[in-house]
Amino acid sequence: MKRLWGDNGTTEAFRREFTQWARDHGGRLVDNEDGAIFCEFGGTETHASFEIGVYEAGGQHVLRFDTIREEIELKVLAEYAIDDSTLVLKSDQGSREFELDVASGNWSVRKRPI
Repeated sequence: MKRLWGDNGTTEAFRREFTQWARDHGGRLVDNEDGAIFCEFGGTETHASFEIGVYEAGGQHVLRFDTIREEIELKVLAEYAIDDSTLVLKSDQGSREFELDVASGNWSVRKRPI
């Protein structure tokens, strides 16, 4: 896992990898600032369209994932991994994890008490 946030927003490595991941899988960047980066993916035969991004708000680091049916926000995210079509974001203490396989449209959220 790599560090998601730096002193001035998301790390340059995350921005570069996230942008490339989105482009490689048909996504389109809709916001790209130091404190926020979002992309959207159109629907396919196997999954609905969705938007995903991370941003800073009120001193919190937040993931936002929106589909037609779901809206998810997870706070205090600190680490990420991108492997082929899969994006994984974890909280600073590992109590929360979001995983999205953009190729299949499958995603999951795992939470455990700390």
